[in-house]
Amino acid sequence: MTKTAANQSKTENKYFSINNLIQTIMQNLSNGQGKSPLYVSFCTQKGGAGKSVFTTLAASYLHYEAGLEVAVIDCDYPQWSVHKLRERESEQITKNAFYLKKARALFQKIGKRTYPVIAVKPETALSDTLKFLADDERRFDLVLFDLPGTVNNRDVVNIFFNMDCLFVPITTSRINMESTLYFMVSVNDILKKSPDLRLKGVHAFWNRMMSRERQELLGCYEGAIAELELSIMQTRIPNSVRYDREQSIEGSDSLFLSTVFPPDKSLLKGSNWDVFMDEFLALTNLKTSV
Repeated sequence: MTKTAANQSKTENKYFSINNLIQTIMQNLSNGQGKSPLYVSFCTQKGGAGKSVFTTLAASYLHYEAGLEVAVIDCDYPQWSVHKLRERESEQITKNAFYLKKARALFQKIGKRTYPVIAVKPETALSDTLKFLADDERRFDLVLFDLPGTVNNRDVVNIFFNMDCLFVPITTSRINMESTLYFMVSVNDILKKSPDLRLKGVHAFWNRMMSRERQELLGCYEGAIAELELSIMQTRIPNSVRYDREQSIEGSDSLFLSTVFPPDKSLLKGSNWDVFMDEFLALTNLKTSV
């Protein structure tokens, strides 16, 4: 193989081409027929962007605070971050009187148990989800999928386009912006060519925002995003350590990130997460029961 041919091959393998994406998902159009509940994913084209954190926070807020019936499908094999967090918390509750009392009070108040977190592999995620929904007696409003942090995988691409909505975190880092916009433009191009796909909405949102972010820079970025006909949410997520605050060993602290509890109100204030969830509900047309 010549040097030129080798470089071309590397470029083509870095991302799925538009044609490959279309070929993958057109084979699965029928999967979107008669869909219920809503399928949503916080996703990125690479890892480290906080998608598992957002999946957990959304599931807990909507299930415990908003009254929706939520399930989480953890496809992020082999990390399975959300599933492992549930396992750690379940073990902690059995050993800690503070969390046990807190859990009992919560479940008595809302009249239901924790939402399920199902660990699956990407290649069987959709079929495993259908089986789970058929076997479980609950009627779910929302299924959140936590996906691997790469799109260079045909199974992951297939899941993307069998969602109803994608939510994509972005930062003002130029590297992050370029890769995220490439991903979103590629997805939007496919949606324009294939209007019958299940996926109908792709929404970017600002993440890890510093208070000193230059407003003129953000304005330029958002102007460029608008020119590309991409959707960006109004709510901005601040750069805050609270987004990683799990259960403590002592069991007497407030917590924000949990699969068993909603974010504590003392930490929710100033996080913008409740505002973000209101916008999320409006974009997905989900109706709460509280």
